[in-house]
Amino acid sequence: MKPAKNTFGVAAADITPPVGVTLMGYDPRPSESIGHPLRAEALACAGETGGWILISADVCAFASRLTCRLREDIARDTGLPPAAVMLTATHTHSGPHVTDAFWCERSELESAYFRTLRDRLRDVANRAWNARSPGTLVHTQTAAPELGCNRRVQNADGTWSNEWNDPSGRHTGYCDPAVDVAGVRREDGTVDVLLVNFGCHPVCFGPQSRAISGDYVSYLKDDLEARGDARTVMFTVSGHANIDPRDCVQGDPRVVQEMGEMLASHVRGSLSSLVPVDGTGVAAIEEPWQFDTTWTLEGRVRIYFPHADRGCRVNTGVSALAAGSLVLLGLPGETVSEYRRCFRRRSPFAHTILVSLANDFIGYLPTDAILKQGAYEAALSPLNPMEDALTARVDAALKRVHTAVHREPLADMPSENRLAEGPSDMH
Repeated sequence: MKPAKNTFGVAAADITPPVGVTLMGYDPRPSESIGHPLRAEALACAGETGGWILISADVCAFASRLTCRLREDIARDTGLPPAAVMLTATHTHSGPHVTDAFWCERSELESAYFRTLRDRLRDVANRAWNARSPGTLVHTQTAAPELGCNRRVQNADGTWSNEWNDPSGRHTGYCDPAVDVAGVRREDGTVDVLLVNFGCHPVCFGPQSRAISGDYVSYLKDDLEARGDARTVMFTVSGHANIDPRDCVQGDPRVVQEMGEMLASHVRGSLSSLVPVDGTGVAAIEEPWQFDTTWTLEGRVRIYFPHADRGCRVNTGVSALAAGSLVLLGLPGETVSEYRRCFRRRSPFAHTILVSLANDFIGYLPTDAILKQGAYEAALSPLNPMEDALTARVDAALKRVHTAVHREPLADMPSENRLAEGPSDMH
C-alpha cells in the first residue's frame, strides 16, 4: 500500500498597521504613510506522523512574549503542540515595532494594533490548517550573487567596522548567495505557494523613510504572484545578519522595487528545476536553549531586548519543522551568513533551510571570529563565545526531528565545526 499523501494548507492576511505606529529598525520613528501594505502568510503541513504550521509576517522581529501566547492560542485551536508552530518575521526595517508587544505600551493606537495583529496571525494559521488538501512538497535552489554584500570591513589599522553600502561589489567578506525555494504543487499541476528563503537584510529603505513597507520583500511577492508563478508567495530571511543589499539604507522606492524584482527573476528562473522532496514523514520539535547573557547594552538598543543586562537569563529555543528530506531550521536571532553554510553541511537532511528570527529575537548570532573582531554584529550578541553553544542546540534539534520523521535513531552528528571552510556546494 502506498503511503498517504501529505496535505498542505495556505492562507494570507493583511497586517498593515495604522499610520502613526512606531517603525522598528534604526532609531524608532513614527510612521507617516503607507508605502506598501504588509502581509502575513501561513503554510500548514500534515502527514501520518505529525503536522506543523509556519507563519511569516512583514514585521522586523517577534519576541517570545508575543510568540509564546500566539503558539499556545494556535495549539488550542488546532490540537498541534506549541512547538509545531513557527512564527518568523521577514525583518523589514519599515514595519511596526512589535518586539515589546504586551509589555511596553506606547499608545492606545499601538495597543489596539497589537491586539489586532495577534488575532490576525492566529486566524491566518487556523485558516491554513483548516484548508489542508493533498499536494506535493517541491524544492530547488538558485543564487543571487549580485544582490547582497558583507557589510563588515577591516580598516587599515586592523580594526573592524561596518560599511552599509557596496554598490560596486568591493567587499570581500563571505556572503552566501543561495536562494532556497520550496513550494507546494497541487494535483492539477499548479503551484499553490512558494517559500523564498534568502540571506539579505530587508534594508533598502533607510531611517529617512517614514513609510510603512515590507521593503524589497513586498515587491518580490508582488512580482511572482502577478506573473502567476504561484498563488501565494512567502519569504523567510536566512543567514543575513552581516549581509545588506548592495544599494541600501536610502529613500528611493524605485531602488527597493528593483531589488525585489531582481530577486523574483532569479526565483522565476529556478522554477523549472523544482523537484519533489523525498519522503512523507512530518515532524516538529523545539530544542530548549538557556544561557546567561554576557553583554551589557546601553541606549536605544535596550528597548529591543528585554534581556539586555549582563547575567540576565535567556530562555529560548531552536526549532525545526520537517517534511520528508526537507527541514526548516529556526534560530531565535539574527544569524550571520557563515552559519547557513555550516548548518547545511552538518544537517542529516538533504535540504536544510535556515530561518532566522524564529519565535524570538534574542539579538545577533555571530561566529566566534566576528566576536573577536568586534563591530556592530559583535556588540549585539548576547553570548560570547557563541559557536559551541549554538551548534550544540542546532545539532540536537536536527537529530531529534530527523529521528521523529524517520522513526529511527540517527547516528551521532559530526563533531567538528566547519565554519572555517570555503563556500558549500548548492544542493
